[in-house]
Amino acid sequence: MQFLQEVCNIDGIELVDSNSIYNIVVRVRGRSGRHYEVEASRPIGLFMQNSWTTEVVGAARKRDFDTEKARAYTAKLCLNIHENKEHLPVGDRLASLALSLHNDVKLAMEIPLVAQFIVCPREELYHVFTFQEEMVVTQDMIDDTALEGNPRHVLEYMEEDREIEFIDFLPGFWHVDGDEEAFDLDSIETNWLQDVSDDIMQRFD
Repeated sequence: MQFLQEVCNIDGIELVDSNSIYNIVVRVRGRSGRHYEVEASRPIGLFMQNSWTTEVVGAARKRDFDTEKARAYTAKLCLNIHENKEHLPVGDRLASLALSLHNDVKLAMEIPLVAQFIVCPREELYHVFTFQEEMVVTQDMIDDTALEGNPRHVLEYMEEDREIEFIDFLPGFWHVDGDEEAFDLDSIETNWLQDVSDDIMQRFD
């Protein structure tokens, strides 16, 4: 969690107070201008052995996360950490997802469903249930298959989230919230960002 808290000090990434140790929420502003909410949760109970599950929700505006009515304009993105990284602490996994989404333009070049979300108009997000690798699932599709008595036909995406590797930390990755251009780490007068970058590199070597 200390590593995640350090990452959340970066402009455009924030840790949201969820008032529960069983629920961790991070909000991210991507380079594209889109916003993401990454949530990790696990069942409540000292003796529960269930692992943490993560969910990524995207929005065109940050305030779309604030009310139930506005959340109608958000959509799930079927993204998850690669299975060979699942043994890592939940804080490290959340930090990796947050950093990947922070540079969502680069991520969109590798994962088409992210690109589909970025270019989707906000008004159309109202009709989208989830972006997945095979197709965009709309609320109408969910409703139609439910009426046909076979909702699992469309909901197979729940077990087929697109896995992403831990991101590469390249020079020029970091950028200021609201700034269109990435800035060079070498131009920063303080050593704080460099310290965080070095710590990240050590953790993922």
